[in-house]
Amino acid sequence: MLYDSYKWWQKTVVYQIYPRSFKDSTGNGIGDIKGIIEKLDYLQDLGIETIWFSPFFESPQQDYGYDVSDFRQIEPNYGSMNDFDKLLKEMHNRNLKIVLDLVLNHTSIKHPWFIESASSKDNPKRDWYIWRDGKKPGGRKPPNNWKAIPGSPAWLYYENTDQWVYFHFLPFQPDLNYRNPEVKEEMFDTIRFWLDKGVDGFRLDILHGIYEDESLRDNPITWLLYSEEKAAYNFQYHKYDLNLPETFSFTLELREIMDEYKPERLLVGEVTGSIEELKKYYGPNNNGLNMVFLFEYTSIALKFKPKKISKDISRIEKNLPIPYTPTYVYGNHDRDRYISLLNNNTQKAKLLATMQLTLRGVPYIYYGEEIGMANVKLKLKASKDPIGRKFAKFPYPQLTKLLGIFVSRDVCRTPMQWSGETNAGFSPNKNVEPWLKVSENYKKVNVEKEEKDPRSILNCYKRLLKVREENLTLQIGEFEFINLEKLNKKCIAYRRIHNKQVVYIYLNFSDKEILLKTPKKEPNLIFSTLSNRKALDPKEYNRNLKLTPYEGIIFK
Repeated sequence: MLYDSYKWWQKTVVYQIYPRSFKDSTGNGIGDIKGIIEKLDYLQDLGIETIWFSPFFESPQQDYGYDVSDFRQIEPNYGSMNDFDKLLKEMHNRNLKIVLDLVLNHTSIKHPWFIESASSKDNPKRDWYIWRDGKKPGGRKPPNNWKAIPGSPAWLYYENTDQWVYFHFLPFQPDLNYRNPEVKEEMFDTIRFWLDKGVDGFRLDILHGIYEDESLRDNPITWLLYSEEKAAYNFQYHKYDLNLPETFSFTLELREIMDEYKPERLLVGEVTGSIEELKKYYGPNNNGLNMVFLFEYTSIALKFKPKKISKDISRIEKNLPIPYTPTYVYGNHDRDRYISLLNNNTQKAKLLATMQLTLRGVPYIYYGEEIGMANVKLKLKASKDPIGRKFAKFPYPQLTKLLGIFVSRDVCRTPMQWSGETNAGFSPNKNVEPWLKVSENYKKVNVEKEEKDPRSILNCYKRLLKVREENLTLQIGEFEFINLEKLNKKCIAYRRIHNKQVVYIYLNFSDKEILLKTPKKEPNLIFSTLSNRKALDPKEYNRNLKLTPYEGIIFK
C-alpha cells in the first residue's frame, strides 16, 4: 500500500488523559482544561500526536463524567466552552489531534431527557429510554435475567409509573433507546456539533451495548464469571444485550457521518468479544469503525509469556490484515496500571512499551504510564468510584479482584505525578487535598526527576516515540514474525517492511542473557531499552546478537 493512501489515524500514537487527574490549574484539587493546556508542551516533547480525553461534558459526576447530563456543554468543574475552544486551538497549533470520549449508550438520570421520560408513561420522551413492565406477581421482579457489568440486575424500578428502566452499567446511567429514530437523530446531531467545532474523532464508550434484543430474551447461563473475549460476565453469556447485528449496522451509519468531514476523522470503539467478533465493528468493507480496542491482547501481553503473546498477535494479523488497523493498549481509566501487574518491574515495562510501539497498529498510552505510575492502595470504604463502594461490603475484595471483577477504579485514576513537590506538583495549592490521594511514591516517580535520568522509563518512552516518528516503516510497514526456533519460548522477534526498508525488533522476555542469530552482518542499532547501549557487535559473539535480561532492541 502506498504511503499516500494511509490516513493520519493509521500512523498516530494516542495518549489518554483523565481530565480530573491530569493537572489542576485553580488550586481546588480537581484537574481541569486549563491545566491540560499548561502541559501540552510536555506532551508534544514526549512525542505524542493524538490526545483522547475522558469526558468533560456537563455531568453530576456520579461516575465522573461518564454520566452525562448535557452532551453539548462543558462541566464547570473542568472549565467552560471558551476553555475548550482554547484547548482545541492550542492543540491544532501544535499539530496535535483531539479525540473526545463520547458516551452514546446512556445518560445520567439527571439529564433533562430522563427526568421527562421518568415522569409519566405518556411523556413524549418516555420512549427515549427502555421501560418495561416487571414480571408477575405484581410486576415487582425485573423484566428478565440481564445483569449489569458490576453484577446487579440491570433494571431499576420506578414506583410512580410501576415500570422498570434498563441500564447496562450503573443504576444512575439508564440506556438510551436507539430503536427510537428521535434518539438516533439527536445523538447524530451531537456528533456533528463537535465535529463542526473541529474535533478530530471520538472514542465511543460501551459501544457494544447500543442495542438490546427487542424481545428482551433471557441471556444464557454459564459457569464463567468473567471472560472478555467471550462477552461473558456474572455467569451469563451476554447474547441478547451485547454485540447485536443492529449495533454492527449502527457503526456504518456513524462512519457515514464522519466521512462527511475533511480531513478524515477517527472512530475507535470500546467493545468486548473475540477478535473474530470485534472485526464486525470495522464493517464488511472496512466501512465501519476505524478501529476498536483489542483487550484480549491486553490480558495476554500482561501475562508476559512470549509464545502466547505471539499467538495472539498472529490472530490479530490474520483477522485484521492491511488495510484494517489493530490497536495495542495496556491500560486505561477502568484497568489496573500495567506496571503494577508486572510487580513494578521497569525493565519489563520498557520491554512491553517497545513491543507496543513497534507492532503494526495504533498504540494507546494511558497518562502516567510513561513515568511508571502504579496502582495506589486505597480503602474501599472511602472509594470515590461507585463500584468500589459497592465492593466495600464484601469481606474479601482481593478475591473478587483476582476473579476479574472491578473492585475500585480509583487505583488507576490518581493525580499525575509531575514533581517531588507537595501533591506531586498536581495542584498549585499545596494545602489542598486532591480529589484522590497522590501515590506515596511520587518523590521517586515523577516527570521532573525522570527527565534528568537517561535510564528512566520516561526517557525510554521518549526515545521509542522518536524512533517511531523517524521511521515510517514502524508506522505503516507490513509485519512478519521471525522464527527463533527453540528460543521462541523466551523471545519475540519480527520485522517491519516498507518500500524495501526493513526494521528488526528483538525482545527478550527472559531474565537471562541470550544469543540470537543475526539477520544482518552489520546491524545498525537504532534503539535499546538499555540507555547506554550504542551499537551491536555480532563479531564479538560469533555472528550472534547478545540481549541482556528483558532487553528490547530495534535495528536496521
